[in-house]
Amino acid sequence: MTKPEISETTIHKGQWPTPHGELVAVAREWPSAGAARASFEARSGEGLVSFTAYEGIDHDGAFTYEQWTSEDAIRNLDGAPVYRLYRGNRGEGAPGCLVVVSVEFEGPDEQRQRDWIDLVFTALDSEPVRPEGGISGFFHVSTDGTRVLNYAEWTSAEAHLAALAAPGSDGVGTTGVWKKVQTYPGMTAGGSVKRYRPILSAVAA
Repeated sequence: MTKPEISETTIHKGQWPTPHGELVAVAREWPSAGAARASFEARSGEGLVSFTAYEGIDHDGAFTYEQWTSEDAIRNLDGAPVYRLYRGNRGEGAPGCLVVVSVEFEGPDEQRQRDWIDLVFTALDSEPVRPEGGISGFFHVSTDGTRVLNYAEWTSAEAHLAALAAPGSDGVGTTGVWKKVQTYPGMTAGGSVKRYRPILSAVAA
């Protein structure tokens, strides 16, 4: 597999990277969009399937999402968490905002990661109406058993903020199942919810 060709027009055509269950993913946060762009040269090489950089919409940070053929193929990991896709779905709509939800747990427990994600899907199914603007949710589990990452596409940052502020939502959802999601045993306070827009995308030829 050759080094990906950088093509920013890929993003402009609405082609976002879709998480793939046969691949491993590396998610990294950066202090700026410039740092995220510059990191591409250090990540290129055989085994890299896709690389996308995002800039923060309502904050100064940046985020990169890489897909590799295997953990052994990853170059310059530098302590970043490695993920595998566990569950996900995608509806209709053109994405305009990536919402990255990260959750951390006390110590490694692969079953706990999956059980928490399954509970989120139960909570989603309990909602009488899905929030307008939500397109997809791809839930990843870290290979060290301590983290979950949701790669969620929304039509816009405004749509996501409106869903969080909807009457009765309590910032997450409207049903009682979400309380169990928020207070799940073993969760730490180290999680976050951040919104991004893509600035460049590269796909292996």
